[in-house]
Amino acid sequence: MEDVAQAAGVSTATVSRFLNSPNRVAKETADRVQRAIRELGYRPNVFAQGLMTRKSHVIGILLPDIHGEFYSELLRGAAAEARRLGYHLLISSESGDGPATMLSSNVIGFMAGLAVMVTEPNEELWQQIKASGLPLVVIDEAIHANGLDRVLVDNASGTREAVNHLLASVRPEDMYFVGGPKGNFDTTERAAVFVQTIAHAGWTPSDEQVRYGEYTVEWGRKAAGALLQRVASRPIGVLAANDEIAFGILQAAQEAHVDVPARLRLVGFDDTRLASLMRPQLSTVRMPTADLGAHAVRVLIDRLAQPQRAGTLTTLPTRLVVRGTSGDPGTESGS
Repeated sequence: MEDVAQAAGVSTATVSRFLNSPNRVAKETADRVQRAIRELGYRPNVFAQGLMTRKSHVIGILLPDIHGEFYSELLRGAAAEARRLGYHLLISSESGDGPATMLSSNVIGFMAGLAVMVTEPNEELWQQIKASGLPLVVIDEAIHANGLDRVLVDNASGTREAVNHLLASVRPEDMYFVGGPKGNFDTTERAAVFVQTIAHAGWTPSDEQVRYGEYTVEWGRKAAGALLQRVASRPIGVLAANDEIAFGILQAAQEAHVDVPARLRLVGFDDTRLASLMRPQLSTVRMPTADLGAHAVRVLIDRLAQPQRAGTLTTLPTRLVVRGTSGDPGTESGS
């Protein structure tokens, strides 16, 4: 910092002020400091800054996993928003020793707050998170606690829209939901809305019309085996709990020479890039995945600025995108 100050012809206090509150430094001076930083290749140590200012600009995000496009897109939105607001994002997952590492006292001491995605019941993890004492925002689960900020996705409206779309051309008794793990909060909610919507159409779904497995292509292929036996008599409609499951179902249908969408009408969930790469392109419920990560970061940083404010609940919208697997080939619409 002294080298930067000497090169820019300013005091070290001015350099420090520029690094921590650039809006408090005159533009001409700020330009000189920035030029000196660039020429000298200076990089401030964010942890040392926290010790000096007693204010950390590091926040954490803890996810169930970081594999797959859903999580990478969520992280893209979170990282971009953290960077825009002047914060650094520390990332970890529940796989392996992720939570133990992120929630250890050595790491907690550097973080100002934590965004955590909870997708299945996990009391042990939740107790660890609460014991951290960090300001929190919870993603994807409506945990009720005083002062807790929550950011959710409107699974219900997207699921209902998808099921009603399929019901326009498929009888309710020929409708199927292929979900992820039975304990997963998103799968549970989507399955419940699927059953409610079918019931509203005048049919009580049987147990075999709702199936649980994994959020994987392999599970989609496996689930498709039994379903494709039913298309000989009349078309069936399938709502998959994510695009990867839908891709597995589509692969199995094509290998069995089952015409999509004439005999199998298929809708996925998430609208990842995979949906537009399939042939025919996949109808799917569009999730605001990047917005989910960005909004969680925004809410967390707002909590840091206003620690005494009431907890908030934000629900982000979803919408059906109709493409070739449930409509006319080449069709794409947002309804």
